[in-house]
Amino acid sequence: MASTSDAPHAIAKRYFDDLVLGEKSESRWFSADETEMIEFALKFDPQYFHIDPDKAKSSPFGQIVASGTYTFAIWNKLNMEVNGDIAWIAGLGFNDFKFPNPFLPNTPVQSTSHLISKRESKKNPERGLVIHEYKVTDENGGTIFECTCPALVARVTE
Repeated sequence: MASTSDAPHAIAKRYFDDLVLGEKSESRWFSADETEMIEFALKFDPQYFHIDPDKAKSSPFGQIVASGTYTFAIWNKLNMEVNGDIAWIAGLGFNDFKFPNPFLPNTPVQSTSHLISKRESKKNPERGLVIHEYKVTDENGGTIFECTCPALVARVTE
């Protein structure tokens, strides 16, 4: 692995050739309270079941649930804590983007990643293409969010 700089506390980057097909990682556990979820939704997704506890009781969820946008943001935060050392060039999109179950207040969730595909770029020897399968699950194993994501990762070409 190459280092990003000669600074004493530089984070070593993992390049394309350092990544192992099949590797998996897990984040720490995270939970958010109802107030945090509501504050986010008031700004970015003000649907009644995200912002009004009384009205949310009559929703299909029966209570406040996190916005999908909030859930995605939490996934990204947790994912970068475990995969932020990868020498990302760019994400190329998201496939099979799903929220099969709601993210409920005060429910611990964890992000997992699984490298399911990797190949060298056909056009540029300085990068490779990887595909990760991502999931956010609750403490009972229920899936809150899932997707696959193709991305470009830098290669060390010396």
